[in-house]
Formats: sequence, structure tokens, C-alpha cells
Amino acid sequence: MKKVLMAAIFMVAFHFTSAQTNDIPKGYAVVVGAYSLNKVDLALKFTKQVADQGYDARFGINESKSLILVYIDHTESFKEAIAKMKEIRQKENYEDTWVHVKTSQARLALTPEQKEKSEKTTAVMKKEVVSSLGDIYAERFKDKEEAADTEEAASVTESNVEAKTEDEKIEDTNEVAIATANKEESEEEADDRLAVYFDLINTTNNQPVEGEVQIIDTERSKLLDVVESGQYVKLDDPDNRTGQMTVIVDVFGFRKQQKEFNYYKPFTGATNADIDESENGPVIKFELVRYRKGDIITMYNVFYFKDAAVMQPESKYEVNSLLNMLKENKSMRIKIHGHVNGKHPGQIISVDENNYFALTDNNPKDFGSAKSLSRQRAETIRDYLIEQGINADRMEIKAWGGKRMLHDKHSNKAKQNVRVEVEILSE
Repeated sequence: MKKVLMAAIFMVAFHFTSAQTNDIPKGYAVVVGAYSLNKVDLALKFTKQVADQGYDARFGINESKSLILVYIDHTESFKEAIAKMKEIRQKENYEDTWVHVKTSQARLALTPEQKEKSEKTTAVMKKEVVSSLGDIYAERFKDKEEAADTEEAASVTESNVEAKTEDEKIEDTNEVAIATANKEESEEEADDRLAVYFDLINTTNNQPVEGEVQIIDTERSKLLDVVESGQYVKLDDPDNRTGQMTVIVDVFGFRKQQKEFNYYKPFTGATNADIDESENGPVIKFELVRYRKGDIITMYNVFYFKDAAVMQPESKYEVNSLLNMLKENKSMRIKIHGHVNGKHPGQIISVDENNYFALTDNNPKDFGSAKSLSRQRAETIRDYLIEQGINADRMEIKAWGGKRMLHDKHSNKAKQNVRVEVEILSE
């Protein structure tokens, strides 16, 4: 019966407009109406009504819900879809507009490389910060762990496909899109929340720095949120009686800073932060200082393909942050330390023709020691920096293999053993 109805819809639609289709493309559709499969005439009538108002109205089938969806916009960008949805919701009779998300047709079994990548991405989100507030991340991401797959489904990233097992099927993520949009909309309407601007400045050249700011409930030592610098963000009331909050800025290439301020009395309460007053809200300033001689920095966001000296694409941002630091201080010299998990030899996949961030069928393969793998991984970063204009004599390599593991190689934190550290030798 369902197939007959779908065929009927398609035939009627053909007469309605030659551009119409009964298939919703992969991506995000801004939906203005939904009808059961036995309401074909109503769906078509409404589609024509919306089209007469100047919209590029279309309709398609949501098979998992057995619905005909009328939509007016389609995009591959989740943010664009949400923005369009909010715009349409301001129009009369379109208050219930929502976003339909269509993903790929099936989930495939993970290859070893895909599984490794997925595990590395999760490990970064759970990384421990070496400080008195080191457990905050673990607490935050433990609470978020169960929702991680759903959030990734909403953004339809490659890691979303890889993070699922072969037994799991595509789920309708309409609810995710609606929940996300409603959350953003409610946050915009919550004018009683404190608007704060975090201004990060590089003291070396007095230029602004982009980075994430960690918002901490001081009383409970609990991470409340992570927000972007360089823009006004609204913070939720910590509801901790005192209103005391801790702000941590930990941007790669700069020494970490921590400041305190009071949510209820940002200008007069207990604080060690440098705060300016603005008509839009307080501006909290951080003057960031570059790393100095003797500092050793872990590159938490640099990942390698399994058994390879080739970096995964998401590593490029942090490697470029290191590049900017070296360009900024032309007398700085560094030592790049490579570490792996375990001491056993195995396959080593090397970089192919300076393709530092992707694997191809042409990558050379060999067999070598754990120390050799750790060396090649450090050399990959060095060679990329040389290609970007950094003089080779400003960099040294130290290969540790598995001699300095942080955790037991069989523990659930073993992935943290696979890391690169940068030591500042001179400025």
C-alpha cells in the first residue's frame, strides 16, 4: 500500500511541476509542513500555496516516519539550515518550521583505520588537563558521552559514520535538529543571562588571538561551558550562591591563564581579572604570553593514522599554530619529541610525496621498531614546517618509542601515550 501511495504522489507531482521529486536529497531540508501518506492532495495543495508565496516549495517522502514533507530550502550546511529555519519561523503561519536531516543510506563496518580515528577523536574530548582542575574535563565529557553520537549525527560529519557499529542503522535525526534549534533560540531569548566578551591578545605583537575559553563553576570545580573568544557570549547563571566563576584560557602556543570573576557582580565582586565595562556587557581581557625556554607542550590535537607517520587532516590546525609561533619568533628553536604506545615493532606507513595529512595507495610501507615510528612521526611535523619556510636548523628530533608512556599500554587511557611534545630550547 505504501509503495502504491508513493507512486501516486510521484505521478501527481509530475503534473504539478516538472522540477518536483519524491526524494529528499541527502543534507538538511527546511520543512514547513508534514502530511500522512494518505493526504497526497493536501500535501500538493499546500506545496502550491507555499510556492505561490514566492518560495521554491518542494515535497518528499520521509519513509521512516511515513510522512510527506513540504520543504522550501535544502542545504548541506546544518548552520545555514538552522538560520533559514529561524528566519522562516518569523513569518505568519510558519511558526512550526523545522529541519529534516537526511544522512547516508547505510552504515558500514569500521575498518581498523576508521576505528582508530574514532577512538582518537573521543580520546581528545576526554583528555585530562594537567592542573588542579584536571578532572573537570572528565566530568563534563562523561555527562556528554551518551549524547555524543546524536550530536555528531546532527552535524553529519565523517566521524559520525565511523563512530557507529555495523549493527546500527540510520536514525531519524529530525528531533536533534529541532532540539538544537530550540536550544539556540531559547538562549537568544534569555536576555537575563550575562553577556561577556573574552578578549585574547598576543602580547608579542598585540594582535587578537582566537581560541576557546573554559567557564568553570568555582564553588563546585565543574566545567560549565566552553565558548569562543572574540565575540559576546551569554553565560548561564552558575546558581552556586556566591556567583564565583573561573575562566581558563589554554590556547596552543601560549601559556595557560586562569582568572576569577563574579557572575552577579562582575565589576565589583571578588576578581583578579582585567575587566572593561561596555554597554553590551563586561569585557574580560587576557594578555597571552608565548611559551618560554624550557617549556614542554603536548600537542593534544595532533593525530596519526594507525601504524603511520601520516597525520590525520584535523591535525593541521594545531600544527599551523606551532608554525605561527615559530614565524612570530624567528630566533626560537624547538625539539620535537615523538612517543608511541608500547615497545613492540610493527608495520610503519610513511609519508608519500609530502602528503602529510592523507593516506594514499602509494604510501611506502615497511617494518620497524616503535622508536622508528615515533621518530618518523616527529619528522613529519618537522618536514611540514620546513616546507612552510621554517629553517631546519631551528628544530631537533627526539624519538622515545614507548619508553615514556603516561599510562599502562592496555589501559583505557593508553591512547594518551601516542603523542607529540614540543620543547622550547631557546627563544
